[in-house]
Amino acid sequence: MIKLDQFQIDGIQEIKSNNNVLVVAPTGSGKTLIANEAIKYYLKKNYKIFYTTPIKSLSNQKFNDFNKDGIETGLLTGDRSINRDASLIVGTTEILRNMIFSKDSSIKETRLVVLDEVHYLGDKERGTTWEEILIHAHKDIKFLCLSATISNENEFLNWIVSLRGPTALIKSDIRPVPLEISLIAESKYSNNLKIIKNTKTDIGKSLFKFERNFINYKKPGFLKIINLIKNLERVPTIFFYFSREKVESKARELVSNLKPIDEKDLIRKAYENIFSDLESNEIELLNLDEQLWMWTRGVAFHHAGLAPIVKEFVEYLFLNRFIKFLFATETLALGVNLPAKSIYIDRLYKYDGFKTRLLTNSEFLQLSGRAGRRGLDKKGYAHLSFDKNINKEWYNSLFKLKASKLESAFSINYASILNLLHIYSEEEALKILKKSFFAYQNNFDTKNLETLFIAKLNVLKELQFLDSHKGEVIRETNRDNLLPAVMFYNSNSSKDEVFYILFVSSGISSELGILNYKDEFENTFAKLNTSLEKLNRVENKNRITNPTTISIDWFSVFYEFIKTDNIEYTLNKFNLNVGDFIKVAKEGSELSKKLSVLYNDKNFENIFKNFNNKIIQKTMS
Repeated sequence: MIKLDQFQIDGIQEIKSNNNVLVVAPTGSGKTLIANEAIKYYLKKNYKIFYTTPIKSLSNQKFNDFNKDGIETGLLTGDRSINRDASLIVGTTEILRNMIFSKDSSIKETRLVVLDEVHYLGDKERGTTWEEILIHAHKDIKFLCLSATISNENEFLNWIVSLRGPTALIKSDIRPVPLEISLIAESKYSNNLKIIKNTKTDIGKSLFKFERNFINYKKPGFLKIINLIKNLERVPTIFFYFSREKVESKARELVSNLKPIDEKDLIRKAYENIFSDLESNEIELLNLDEQLWMWTRGVAFHHAGLAPIVKEFVEYLFLNRFIKFLFATETLALGVNLPAKSIYIDRLYKYDGFKTRLLTNSEFLQLSGRAGRRGLDKKGYAHLSFDKNINKEWYNSLFKLKASKLESAFSINYASILNLLHIYSEEEALKILKKSFFAYQNNFDTKNLETLFIAKLNVLKELQFLDSHKGEVIRETNRDNLLPAVMFYNSNSSKDEVFYILFVSSGISSELGILNYKDEFENTFAKLNTSLEKLNRVENKNRITNPTTISIDWFSVFYEFIKTDNIEYTLNKFNLNVGDFIKVAKEGSELSKKLSVLYNDKNFENIFKNFNNKIIQKTMS
């Protein structure tokens, strides 16, 4: 029988006391056990439960985990819908938010919502979703919020209390597997590696004994780091790089010197079970021959440019301890639970979409949270590569393992206004802005939010999106960038295949950075642009400083794929990674399916069918 930690005992007791619960504890400490016990408790009461995760891969893993534990579980992630009538549903936060606003019947029966990785509330692009769920879920729902990276937990707790009533804070600073952090450098003179700072021996001390020693070190060599980790018996290890190219090149550099491992036959058998249905051209497309060669030598790489099925298989191999050296981007740390004995971070800078900056404390906690396997390791190890350009005080701050402050990223968009007005009056909706965590953190000064709300509401009124089917489309898809396409649809009587592909493409959330279409499509593009210009004029009249923009970069990609039904040709023509294409294709598939229902239009259904491709949809679960 597992002996529970005190914070787990306290968390379970608070759940049974009918309280909301906020659990803040290190990665790997056992927060999930509290969630599992809460789920069992509510299931015994015949209540419905919704378990949310921030990303689809984590939802898929949780779905599989709960089913393996004998709990009948459903899955809702937009592109997948399995057993949606189950008492326990695992899904993304966006799905739950949409169900709350649409007054989905199953929400009426839900009594517990688990918000995993609740610190995503601070995400600039998606954080508003978490706040909307906590604000708008019906009063009978209790919340269990889980996070490893919140430093201002009392402020966040008090906000939850103001919304949801009695809420218990369950906090633990203890990692069940202690973490040892080492800063590794190479001597300029001897070329030997040296651990120049280590939490085991000198926490709180200055980085260097003498300032002049600063110039005597350089970044350590890659193969020397590999040998150090092997000699210290800290394998399996995850090497984090903030570049896909680095991830692949370093994996290739290492594997070229390695022999097949003892488990090679087991790996090949598992490979056959998953990939035997693929044709030779599909195997080549996924680069499986090279990767199988790597896997049989205990090496793998993992990044968003890989096909989802390949990432899933790498995760399976790593969890089953076939992979000794895993090279990955930070997306691995944000997704499924893949603990290792140690991690290594090569470069402590990252590009966040706006600028290149140093890692935050919370990002380091997320990465280092993978180091140390409960029940297997007495200690986890995080290795950092020395960089002479980084202020030594920053290293000292990082070594303290303190999380960053959670800041609200609440925003107002057209879809959120339409969702609010679906269940509230205009006056009530404006008042609800003061319930946001943003308002709480800003002394309830919501003047700017209210001004933007009114301005965007006026735009919706003038363009007749309120109480209309046009508004329903935006509300159900939750995509502001579809406004011009919706206007275009209603004003255009002649609609060809180009029109429908352009409609779906304009709703895609990611940009490609190219605009390449044939002159024959110019007329259709011009009409869409006319709708955008009309929208922008109304926005300008209402003094909206950040007018709506759209990207149609993916049109050419979608058009070529639908015309040829050939993924390889499409990837080569546009120089795309298969994983990037599949990610967007899944989004296009999900969106076109939803539009086909909203418009009762088979042309959208045809686009959906084009994306129903074996490689695009293939999964291990």
